[in-house]
Amino acid sequence: MESGGISAWRIGGDGPPLVDVRVPYADENRNHVLVSEWRRQSSDMVPPPPLLLPRHSEGAYRVRIRAQRMLDLQVEDLSSHAISGSTGGPGGHQGDGIVTHVTFGGEWRFAARGRRGRQVRVGAGTLCVRKNVEPWDFEVDRSTRALAVTLPASALRFPANTLSVSAEQTSPAARLLLAHLRLFAETADLLAPASAASAREAAVELFRGVLNEQVVDDAEFAPALLAAATDYIEDRLLDGGDLSPRDIADALHVSPRTLYRVFAQHSATSSVMAYVRERRLERARAELVATRLTVSELAARWRFADSSHFVKAYRKRFGETPTTTRRG
Repeated sequence: MESGGISAWRIGGDGPPLVDVRVPYADENRNHVLVSEWRRQSSDMVPPPPLLLPRHSEGAYRVRIRAQRMLDLQVEDLSSHAISGSTGGPGGHQGDGIVTHVTFGGEWRFAARGRRGRQVRVGAGTLCVRKNVEPWDFEVDRSTRALAVTLPASALRFPANTLSVSAEQTSPAARLLLAHLRLFAETADLLAPASAASAREAAVELFRGVLNEQVVDDAEFAPALLAAATDYIEDRLLDGGDLSPRDIADALHVSPRTLYRVFAQHSATSSVMAYVRERRLERARAELVATRLTVSELAARWRFADSSHFVKAYRKRFGETPTTTRRG
């Protein structure tokens, strides 16, 4: 892959790039020339974001972009010299979609505007899936090559308070995603509508796989998810049913697999349902001392199959029977 050039992905066919703009740094109107020429070439398929070029006495800025639309997925294959700008937010560049940058060389740096400390670096060999619903400021290093893939905002559900997820391109989930996207891009124009729709759904599922594989490794996210899950469980201990992991995960906008991993790695009980059972036993123990409810009534109230199952679980947890606890 040639340094500073278009990547080996066959995005947009074999013709010239959709955007190929060169602007001298010394030109006083360099920012205006860049945006107007970019807009003229792209015909709004890839609208330019607000950009800011540095001022130098010599040399020129260059950006080249190939673009391809695969149903409602937009793929941009780009190379750029150093520049800064902004993206996202209502009416902003790339709208309020979900944008993934896959960097082959150089580096992208993003900072969520108004979110102090929320900064993301996407260097060579990494990718970043980012919610574009809020404005972001960005910087691009010189000779940066990357793919930018935009999905509709409704395609993926991010966990609460999570704006971006990063991963190594060599991780299993990322490798599978990138291989599928590359093949999809190469065959999209040849696929029948039903096959294209299936390929699109598979791509979204693979994006979900990247999110689910990486998000629980976030030092900020895992404790927050565990706290949210335990609060949700505590509020519903008396509800009917078993408080299934699927129901809890859906309520918190994560996958059951993510929920399992958080409890396995960060909870003393090691599993979701073990935590639910332990909290119900602890609440039943408190009521055993404070109320006149019978053992059978407590077993039914705290969602045990029958009194014998309740007594067995109680003895295993506390080392004595409910009757012994009440007498004590």
